[in-house]
Amino acid sequence: MDETRQGYRMLPQKQNEPFSFGPEDAEKACLIIHGFTGIAGEVRGLGESLAIQGIRTLGIALAGHSGDPEDLARSTRKDWIASTEAGLAELAHHKEVFVAGLSMGGVLALMLAAHHPERIAGVIAMSTPTRIARSWMVGLARPFIKWFYPYKPLDLRNPKIQKIYLNSLNWQVEHPSIDFSNPQVVEEIKQIRLSIPALHELAQLLATYRATLKQVCCPLLVIQSKRDRTVNPSCARELMQLAVNAQPKTLRWLEESDHVITLGPEREEVFVLSREFIDSPLVAPALWDAPAATSSSDQAGA
Repeated sequence: MDETRQGYRMLPQKQNEPFSFGPEDAEKACLIIHGFTGIAGEVRGLGESLAIQGIRTLGIALAGHSGDPEDLARSTRKDWIASTEAGLAELAHHKEVFVAGLSMGGVLALMLAAHHPERIAGVIAMSTPTRIARSWMVGLARPFIKWFYPYKPLDLRNPKIQKIYLNSLNWQVEHPSIDFSNPQVVEEIKQIRLSIPALHELAQLLATYRATLKQVCCPLLVIQSKRDRTVNPSCARELMQLAVNAQPKTLRWLEESDHVITLGPEREEVFVLSREFIDSPLVAPALWDAPAATSSSDQAGA
């Protein structure tokens, strides 16, 4: 396969490998969880940054996230939760364990905190949804449709559409380049698919998670970009409201990033905020800044 075509394919399984950094005998450790359809590599930089400060980090690969759509279609929310439970068990010998999650990973991190209040010292929730847009449509479609093809109806001859698509690859491939004049390349892009059953599992996971947020009682850091095009920024405010017993809780806004803030232009700020939170979680003030105006109808999931 040539380099151009590699640029838009889902990453192969060998690239979604768990990672661990930092001293094995560290008092503090952090479990790091990637998002829906994501890979551990998207949060690797955070793990490396925390390890430099003497924190043991473990980034897991969630079940079903091999890069093969069929694997994701066969996985369930119970499998994803089991992956996080196994990761937490690996860090059992550390005195303080924090959990950081990106997007759906933030959902799973908060569910761990709700179920293990005695073990979790704090949660860092990054670009984390509280709901998924039009989830009722996913439920209706599930018995009849197996796959959703997000790029099929798009006119990939349009330079604006091409730019949007290339931007969506920036976290996977450095400086992606695609020959949109090649009909075969365009057709393969249009065949990229998401599993409707997996999206339904995501919607069900979010419903369960919303009900458990009141059980989270550890320190909470929420980091959200005002320019997130996947999760509506208003979800960050709702998360702060629903996690009523999390103390203290802090909401930090980013100005320039999109959804994958651990790889975006403000990633160093994300790393610094995370390090400071883990070093001194109890002194973090509760900050509620107003996000950029967004439409409630645009709320999306992980």
